[in-house]
Amino acid sequence: MESSAQTSGRSRSARRESARASVRPGMSTLGADRDHKGLDVSLLLVEDDAMVRSWVRLSLRASEFRVTAEASSAIEALELLDAVEPDFLLVDYHLPDHRGTELIRELRRRGVTAPAVMMTANHERGFNETARDAGAQGSVLKTGSPIELLEALRTVLAGRPAFDPRHPRRDPGRAALSPREREVLSLVAEGATNQEIAKELGIGVETVKTLLGRTFSKLGVQRRAQAVAAAHERGFL
Repeated sequence: MESSAQTSGRSRSARRESARASVRPGMSTLGADRDHKGLDVSLLLVEDDAMVRSWVRLSLRASEFRVTAEASSAIEALELLDAVEPDFLLVDYHLPDHRGTELIRELRRRGVTAPAVMMTANHERGFNETARDAGAQGSVLKTGSPIELLEALRTVLAGRPAFDPRHPRRDPGRAALSPREREVLSLVAEGATNQEIAKELGIGVETVKTLLGRTFSKLGVQRRAQAVAAAHERGFL
């Protein structure tokens, strides 16, 4: 006999597949509300500004997206996700306790696979690359229109990326960190020495030094503390 959790999980998967199938490849999502009627996509909204949360709810009111849970911080979102399993994530970049990218990265580490769209209020250089590196599938401007918000959500739900092109691309000298470089820097942030990092990751000390050197170069810094601060600022940690 299936448990209620198994049945609920199957229902959520079925809803996602139905939603993706309803948006045909190449079809414009603008003005296509009739293709989404009958769908029920639960959404977790993570945003600390009450006015923005109200704008999102109103923007999605007549759509297939249903805001079923709201959090005003990354910690609150993690606590909520112990009890709910939304079909979709809409996350602000500048949360009061952590960057939204840090939250998305932590959710991916925990096995949360629901598609995610990042929100920000301003045009930010490198924002799309930072969001993509963290595991998001799209980005939207909070100063945009409800139609733009819906278009981004529907595009991502259909399995395609939807990053707002109004964000300038990342400068060539600010390349993303590789997963291994990020692992090393995470341990540096915890206060680990090169020897401790080598032991933890099963690599040589010289390899650790090489990885740190590459990381420092990408971040444009010279010291460990500067690297950690820069990585947090850019959403790499």
